[in-house]
Amino acid sequence: MRRTYIAAVEVATTHPLDVDELISALSQYDPSVGTSDRGWLEVRLSLPASTLGAACATAISVAAAATGAEAIACEVMTETESDERNGLIPSQLGAPRQHLRA
Repeated sequence: MRRTYIAAVEVATTHPLDVDELISALSQYDPSVGTSDRGWLEVRLSLPASTLGAACATAISVAAAATGAEAIACEVMTETESDERNGLIPSQLGAPRQHLRA
């Protein structure tokens, strides 16, 4: 079964790229481009895949090819999970659990 996944890929460059050109090259993935918390170029993509692993591999490959830089980090999740984390839809988990220490 194919699902839509959201991937955030950091690539090993801090050099500014032509954002409009990069967005155009990645247009089929509904991209956004920014800077990660550590200062690396970060590309966010939406892509269909049959598994989380396949989505990650595709996202890494696509981001590296588009930027010309090595991927150094990749965070991938289903579109539903992404929407829940961003408050776009109510969480199916209910209240967050608290971890108790003895």
